[in-house]
Amino acid sequence: MVCETNCIIYVTITERFFYLIFCLHLWGRKSKIMAKKTFVLHDETLNTQGFRLLTAGADLSVFKNNPVMLLNHNDWDLPIGRWENIRIEGTQILADADFDEKDERAATVMGKVDRGYLRSASIGAWEPEETSNDPSLMLPGQTLSTVTKWKVREASICTIGSNHNALALYDKENKLIDLGDKQQLIKLFDTASGTNVSHNNNTQMTILTGLLKLSDNASEQAIADEVRKIIQLRDQLQTENGTLKTENQSLTAKVNVFEQKEKDERKATAIKLVDTAIKDGRLDAKGKDAWLAMFDSSFDQAKTQLEAIPARGSVASQVQTSSGGGKGTVKLADMTFAEIVKSDKLKELKKEPELYKEKFYEAYGKYPA
Repeated sequence: MVCETNCIIYVTITERFFYLIFCLHLWGRKSKIMAKKTFVLHDETLNTQGFRLLTAGADLSVFKNNPVMLLNHNDWDLPIGRWENIRIEGTQILADADFDEKDERAATVMGKVDRGYLRSASIGAWEPEETSNDPSLMLPGQTLSTVTKWKVREASICTIGSNHNALALYDKENKLIDLGDKQQLIKLFDTASGTNVSHNNNTQMTILTGLLKLSDNASEQAIADEVRKIIQLRDQLQTENGTLKTENQSLTAKVNVFEQKEKDERKATAIKLVDTAIKDGRLDAKGKDAWLAMFDSSFDQAKTQLEAIPARGSVASQVQTSSGGGKGTVKLADMTFAEIVKSDKLKELKKEPELYKEKFYEAYGKYPA
C-alpha cells in the first residue's frame, strides 16, 4: 500500500510537472504571436520630397518572395526579422512584424517597438516605372509627378518617417538614391514619364535657328552674328533705360520743388487773407487756425467762403441814433462774434440759435457743437 501510494504520488507529481512545462510552452508561443505588431508600410499621403506613390500601382511580388525587415534601410546589415501577412487595405500597405528574437540587435528593436519608442515603418522601392502629371492626381503642395507604377524592394523599421511612412528608392544598380538631390529626382521622374532630358544637338540647333529666324542649314558664323546683334541691342536698350531713369529722377525732383513752392505760396496767401479778415472784423482771431486748416484742405473753397463774409464796421459806427437824438442800440446781426463777446451780449445772441450759429461759423470756420 505504501509503495502503491508513493508510486501514485510520484506519477501525479511527474504529470503535473510536464503539464506545467507544456503550459509554459503554449504561453511562450502565444506571447510570441501576440507580440507581432501591424505596421503601415505605405499610404498615399504626400511625402517631404514633394511626390507620392499610388498604392494601386504597387507591385508586391518581389517583396512577398523575400519579405526582409531591415533597420532604416541599411541593407548592408543583416535583417532584423521578416514581414508576414503583407496586404493592401484601401490605400495602405500593411504587414505584421516578426522579429528574430535570437538576434540581439533585433531583440533590442523589438523591445523598443513593444514599449512604444519605435512606431514608424518604411517602404523601400525600386525607381519609378511610370509617373503621371494628371492634375486630378496632384495634392496641395505636390511639386513632382505622381508615381503610378512601382515595385516594392524591402520594408524597414524606421526612427523617423518621410510622410507618415518613410520612403527609400533604389536605382537599377541596387544603390540607394539620395532623395535630397532635387536634380536627381527630377531626372528620375522625367525618365519614368518618358521625357527625354538629353535633347539632340540637331533639335537644339533647329530651335535656335527658328528663334533667330534663320534657315535650318545656317552656318555657325551666321548664327553667331545674329546672337551678337541681339546682345548689342540688349546693351543699347539697357543704356537707354538707364538714361531714361536718370531723366525721370531729375524731372521728379523738379516737380517736387515746384509743388513745394506752390504750396508755400498758397499757405502765405491763406495767412494774409485770414489776417485781413480778422483785421476788418469778419473773423475772430480765435478761429484763425481752423480757417488755415480749411485753406490747406481746399484752398479755393475756403477762399470763396471767406470772401462771402461781409466786412464789418466798428461798433461805434453802427450805433443808430433815435429820432429823439438819444443814443440808439447796435443790432447783433451787424456785430462780429468778437464784438458780441466783448459787449457781453453772448447770452442775448444765444437766444437766437440760427444767428448764433452763423456768427460762430464766421468767427471759427465751423459750427458750434
